[in-house]
Amino acid sequence: MWIERHLTSSIKQALASRPVVLLTGARQTGKSALLQRLLPKASYITLDKVAVATEAEENPSYFFQQLKDQQAILDEVQYAPSLFRELKILVDQNRQAYGHWVLTGSQRFSLMRQVQESLAGRISILHLETLSAKELRRAKISFKKNATDLLWKGGYPEIWANPKIHVEAYFSDYVQTYLERDLGELIRVNNLRDFRRFLTVCATRVGQLINYTDMAKDLAVSANTVKQWLNVLETSGIICLLSPYYGDINKRLVKAPKLYFSDVGLLSHLLHVHHFNAWYHHAQRGQLWENFVFNEIVKTTDCVPNKNLFFYRDQNAVEIDFVIENGQEMQLIEAKSAEQVNDRLLNFNKVKPLLADKGAGKKNIRCVVACLVQEVRPLRYAQYDLINPLLHDFLLIV
Repeated sequence: MWIERHLTSSIKQALASRPVVLLTGARQTGKSALLQRLLPKASYITLDKVAVATEAEENPSYFFQQLKDQQAILDEVQYAPSLFRELKILVDQNRQAYGHWVLTGSQRFSLMRQVQESLAGRISILHLETLSAKELRRAKISFKKNATDLLWKGGYPEIWANPKIHVEAYFSDYVQTYLERDLGELIRVNNLRDFRRFLTVCATRVGQLINYTDMAKDLAVSANTVKQWLNVLETSGIICLLSPYYGDINKRLVKAPKLYFSDVGLLSHLLHVHHFNAWYHHAQRGQLWENFVFNEIVKTTDCVPNKNLFFYRDQNAVEIDFVIENGQEMQLIEAKSAEQVNDRLLNFNKVKPLLADKGAGKKNIRCVVACLVQEVRPLRYAQYDLINPLLHDFLLIV
């Protein structure tokens, strides 16, 4: 079953206006399938195959000559970085051949550095996340009857396209086949058990400030090693390190980022959550929900982590889960995994005056509560907008 992706229109626009289009995203987010569906006549070559990647890396000129004038999809191009320089030469020969070269890659930031060196001004870069609640609602599947399954299944397309798939087995294979193989080589761990422990340690710290020293103690490695491993996970789109909001209040804010997984399904698997009842009664339910809300913000809005999406926390531990800057509007979002939220647990009234006094006074500050509502009903708090990302388009007031 095919599930339409929210990014499709942006990809079509890029194909019509840029000679090179690069689609990044973690493994199994559906990059190749989406591009092959949009471009059924294009030649498809995957550099996942060692022999093909070696040929492309050692002789990029010959590699491109074989394609001649065909529109081409080059999958997992991070395995042959030499292609970028040769591709620049080809593009400069015909800058109007829009959408001719279509690339995918699973290593987001390292790819972008190579692109900036070779293809600046010639390429459109897009990032594909796993499925959002909005995409699943629009698909012709039984999502509406089992919406809460998204909380522990996550949004990897194959899980939802194939109703017979065993979710626990899928993620076990994902960790072993993709994470341990791809990332293990980058991290160069001597023992794969160390890598699995590292993933679990990350899962137990979701929604928390990163403390490299504490993580290093748990893993019996150095703090620098933890930083390196986290960087590889972030580069590969497995996690996101969200920065604190600064504005004009630098002295009051902590500098450590918070850790989130890019898909709550993988996070749930690492925490041994395999059904909704386990999710609902889990000791980390609050963090799991917060991670889910973070995922939906990124997937459904134009927010980009560390660009216009942050968190707030000062030295007195007063915290707002998410801060979104959008022109003259600022949104403060608190994620609460309950249907009824105690106003005393919300920090809006503490933070709004601080933001207003320290540079955000001219912005319209909107306070939003993202809580777990399992049925549609007209709930509203007197002071706050209420959203339910599971049943409604994200940031749509109920």
